[in-house]
Amino acid sequence: MDKHIVTKIEIQKKNKERVNIYIDNKFAFSCDLELVYKFNIVKGKVLDIEYLKSVINENNYMKCKNSALKILEKTYKTEKQMKDKLVQKQYDEDVIEKVMDFLKKYKFIDDNKFVELYVKEKINSQGKNKIKYSLIKKGIDESFLDEKLNLIDSSFEEKAALNIAQKKYSVIVKSENNVKKIYKRLGDYLINRGYDFSIVKSVLEKILKKCDDCNEKKESMYLKENDKGELYNIAEKRYKIIIKSEKDKNKIYRKLGSYLLRKGYLWDDIKKVLKLFIV
Repeated sequence: MDKHIVTKIEIQKKNKERVNIYIDNKFAFSCDLELVYKFNIVKGKVLDIEYLKSVINENNYMKCKNSALKILEKTYKTEKQMKDKLVQKQYDEDVIEKVMDFLKKYKFIDDNKFVELYVKEKINSQGKNKIKYSLIKKGIDESFLDEKLNLIDSSFEEKAALNIAQKKYSVIVKSENNVKKIYKRLGDYLINRGYDFSIVKSVLEKILKKCDDCNEKKESMYLKENDKGELYNIAEKRYKIIIKSEKDKNKIYRKLGSYLLRKGYLWDDIKKVLKLFIV
């Protein structure tokens, strides 16, 4: 039999219930502390290393698999999320890969299903941009996400945006009657929820028709002459920044328009300014 000597037993820093075993002055494997007692592993002991490693590897696999299943009892995870969790628990890489194969084989982990469920849950309250960013952070491939999210009907997304915007509008007008400020707050809210510039623009135009009920006169929705000069100056500065890295006219239009919306200007005024820069 192949005999080797235990030269070091080291308790892991992040998990006091697991230890690293060194054989012949080299790292051999990690295992639960209880196995050290069960097999009476002590420094200087001569071991049949292959037999011991086979026993411990199987133990590590079972421990890792049980940890993964416990994690899934609380909430569904992507492949990346699960790997990160198991790495945090200090399981060996080869054991984690074996467990991941098991989880994927029996559909405990399925990124495609995860995306479907996540989108279904979030699409009524978030735009595609926010959903995409959140899923990328969870380890989902961007090109795969683009394919899935492009299947969402834009009219459905706009309907959802209009619904949450109406609710937000009813809250804002309780404490604010300045049209420009309402416009800015509502626009910021929708952009932060992940909606595209075109959807935000369309929803704001529909919602702000209600501002006839505000205390300001209807004509106050449009900029005074001095404000138009201010808008032009702001747009010009931003335009010069955007064109340094962007040449596509449509993208420049969206980026500049989105920026001015966030600044609180009304779309009717923004359109007039955009025409001066983008022909």
